Amino acid sequence: MSKILQTKNNIIIIVLCFTIICMSIGFIILSTNKTSEDYSYNVVFSNVVKTGSLKGSDKTPMSSIKILNNQEISMDFTLYYPRDEISYNIDVENKGNIPCEVVDIMESTNTNDISPVTIKITNVKGKIIPPLEKIKLKVVVYYNTTDKSIVTKNFNYKIGLITRSR
Repeated sequence: MSKILQTKNNIIIIVLCFTIICMSIGFIILSTNKTSEDYSYNVVFSNVVKTGSLKGSDKTPMSSIKILNNQEISMDFTLYYPRDEISYNIDVENKGNIPCEVVDIMESTNTNDISPVTIKITNVKGKIIPPLEKIKLKVVVYYNTTDKSIVTKNFNYKIGLITRSR
């Protein structure tokens, strides 16, 4: 009977050793395949929609828009008469998987003096954009004068994003 008991004990020890070896191999496989999520940061201008155009006289103001490298928008405007107005809604989209903050919007024109034209953009500074969501940026260009002797205004206006991850 002691030989049978000895054989049972040996079988139990072999099964336990085999179990420990299998668990060790499983742990090694799991630890080498640990999933480290790649964080992506990608904030872009994704869509531009003209929302309105008001004419100050008989000619409709003109504009054309280009999104450059998803990070900059170039707008060409031709305003013919005082009180001409053009407005746009622009989507600022976080295509990454981490939240981001809009630090600033950079603005520039191809001329130092576009007066009496007024350009207003909504204040999005400090706004947090969650992953895969977007916010709207509104741009309104207005020929702000009542002086009828003012001539046609042609100019280029660019805006760009300054953002950071949160």
